Amino acid sequence: MADEADDPAVAESVGPRSWRGRDALTSAERRTVGIASAAPFGVVLVALLPFVVTGRATFIEVVLAALVYGALLGLAAAFVAVDRLQARQCPGCATRSGKDVAVCPTCGYDLAARPRFQCDQRHGLYIDPGLCTCGRRLLALPPARGIGREIVVMLKVGAWLLVFLLGMGILVRAVG
Repeated sequence: MADEADDPAVAESVGPRSWRGRDALTSAERRTVGIASAAPFGVVLVALLPFVVTGRATFIEVVLAALVYGALLGLAAAFVAVDRLQARQCPGCATRSGKDVAVCPTCGYDLAARPRFQCDQRHGLYIDPGLCTCGRRLLALPPARGIGREIVVMLKVGAWLLVFLLGMGILVRAVG
């Protein structure tokens, strides 16, 4: 006996599946985001403690600097963590999978290519080809851009620049 979901005639009569929005994070995922947003404060605090030991800054100055810069880095880390957690969610059934999963284990959606369809009137996003609610044929959209090579290069340049500036600051404080 054939499954009704596998029958093309039944799938065409039901219509294409709509692109689902992102579901809320689970409590474990919220804890992960919380840790990712709080960790930069500790890292910056430890990185600035040599200034307290050498007497170049007071402990309160270091804590305030760690609070400012750790909060900025923490916001960026939390944004990236939420984005990466939600990127692993299937837009068809909302199942979250690992980062190396190419096909959704629940509904069979291609998570690697992430095909999207929309009619020429831009009524809504669909994950399956077929007809829109207005009766027009759904057209394949170009692949959504992820983090491109340019952004990765700029993040590496920014990380290098941060390390360079911190090193120069430490060197100037040590010499001066």
